[in-house]
Amino acid sequence: MHRFGHVEIPTTNIKKAKKFFGAVFGWTFTDHPELNYTLLHTGGHPNGGFELVKKMPKRPQTIVYIEVDDVAAKLKEIKKAKGKIVEKKTEVEKMGWYGVFETPDGCRLALWQSAPKA
Repeated sequence: MHRFGHVEIPTTNIKKAKKFFGAVFGWTFTDHPELNYTLLHTGGHPNGGFELVKKMPKRPQTIVYIEVDDVAAKLKEIKKAKGKIVEKKTEVEKMGWYGVFETPDGCRLALWQSAPKA
């Protein structure tokens, strides 16, 4: 019941963040200039927004995992979109796989692929 309701992703450039996340994940966006804010729509729950920062934090405080069907394939898309691969696809025994990446402006996020149910 107490799940995340909204996730904010830091970025130094909203326009570039929209381009990157739109290309890699197919997310859509709604700009709210009166609030100096951009909502992101993931097609599921939670959705979120971009937090405009002057510079990216040197060390991530919280890692957000984005669910995907294929971590390895998505990491290739991220690299093609000028993201940086921090950790390649790694197995978590009997649960699934993860990979860690950074956006072009240095925001660190992760991917999660659940193992098929037996």
